[in-house]
Amino acid sequence: MTTATHTAADAISIDTPLSKKQWFVLAVLCFTILLISLDQTVLNIALPTLVKDLHPTNSGLEWIIDSYTLTQAVLLIASGALGDRFGRRRMFIIGSALFGGGSLGCALVHSTWPLVAMRVLTGLGAAALMPATLAIIVETFEGHHRARAIGIWAGIGGIGGAAGPLVGGLLLHHFWWGSVFLINVPIAAIAIIGALFAITETLADDPAPLDPVAVVLSAAGLTALTYALIVAPNKHWSSHVVLGSLAAAAILLNAFISWDSRRDDQLIDFGLFSNAGFSVGIAAVSSMFFAMFGVSFLLSQYIQFVQGASVLSVGFRFVPMALGSVIASNLSSRLAHRFGLRRVVLSGMTSVIAGLALFSSMSTTSGALIVSIAFTCVGVGMGLSIAPASNVVVSVLPTDKIGVGSGLRSMVQWLGGSFAVAIVGTVATSHYRSQVNAAYKTTLRGVPQADRGAISEQIGRAVLSVQHLPARLAGQVTDVTNHAFVGGLRIATLIGLAVVTSATVGVATFLPKNLEIDDEEAKLASAG
Repeated sequence: MTTATHTAADAISIDTPLSKKQWFVLAVLCFTILLISLDQTVLNIALPTLVKDLHPTNSGLEWIIDSYTLTQAVLLIASGALGDRFGRRRMFIIGSALFGGGSLGCALVHSTWPLVAMRVLTGLGAAALMPATLAIIVETFEGHHRARAIGIWAGIGGIGGAAGPLVGGLLLHHFWWGSVFLINVPIAAIAIIGALFAITETLADDPAPLDPVAVVLSAAGLTALTYALIVAPNKHWSSHVVLGSLAAAAILLNAFISWDSRRDDQLIDFGLFSNAGFSVGIAAVSSMFFAMFGVSFLLSQYIQFVQGASVLSVGFRFVPMALGSVIASNLSSRLAHRFGLRRVVLSGMTSVIAGLALFSSMSTTSGALIVSIAFTCVGVGMGLSIAPASNVVVSVLPTDKIGVGSGLRSMVQWLGGSFAVAIVGTVATSHYRSQVNAAYKTTLRGVPQADRGAISEQIGRAVLSVQHLPARLAGQVTDVTNHAFVGGLRIATLIGLAVVTSATVGVATFLPKNLEIDDEEAKLASAG
């Protein structure tokens, strides 16, 4: 139950057409979700350029990605509670300002770790924005207009995420890598101005209390776990740093679970996972994000460094996934109504499995056709499965638990993306380094000692290093590093394949066959 400071005339009844003000509010909210979804994928296309300009380590490169998604994931639920207590419009404006300021900072820095710090700031903004936008929609629209508004909002988000690589490719073709961040600044400014003039403040009558201890323990534990996964290739799994980080993560996360489970106002209701439908729905969504983030992280480097494509060409290579995702997501609701949620989710996940299987079979000479087919399979699969799987999370829970369950789903999906980059990056890096270092004893004995560190660090630095080597030796280095990288890509893809396959088996086993889409307006509102 919420108390809005606006009048009843501002709300839209079922029979009243949308006013200009309501269309404007929706446009502002859609601009916001557009910039958030763009930022989730646009950076992947810029990674090879960042390697050339900033010379980050592999762990630094992974932190550039993970610092944003991890910050967003661990603070989503807490920021929703803050919005209930201090005002949704206020959180929307603060989030837009943080997002825009962080993006501007990202575009202006000139080294790895300041960029990571700015990405954290951007993640803080995204965490504040996501719950606020949906809460504002629920407060602003009523009846079928609310369902329509949420559908448009979600559709724009999907389009932004799918179009990110293409937008990034176009920007990098004409400008420097900072442009992929700078594009967020004017959109954030538009969002702030629009909120000041069109969005009316709302508060919850009985706001959810915010437990700072739970927030700190969960954030610290997840950060320690991610840190261990990212630095392991550099420090080795047996190092004191990695083992200490894993131990700290275990202690902090156990402390969080113990603390949170004893409170009435839990940050995370772990009891929800006792519902099999909820658990497999969460697993399906998080596995999709695991596969998308992990594979995209490596494929942008594969296409540019191994296949030698330009940044613009890399962007266009991702178009089949974008188109497949957009088209399939628009059809998923109608298909779910006709064939049932379970069948559509399983069909989508099977398509993703097929795409990942194709990626796992790629070689250094794989043509554009097989890459396009694999991207199409993944895009269509994600479009078919994510929305119905999210609906499963809503449909299997009691009405009073849907809001909590939806927030938990969002948190888990972003954690899945963060862990994907960390795990996939760790595995691929370890394989790459072991193969290159072994080659120094055989094929690459002639490589100068001064160049070996850069070549074995990552393929991006290897591409730069071979430019001053003799032609024959440069060709040998290129052949070894390309095969080493592709080998790591295959292993990483197989990990993603195993994750998605396991989730698919869970859906097939535990998801009720007769589950249908719940279109009740009350449930849709609660999900928001």
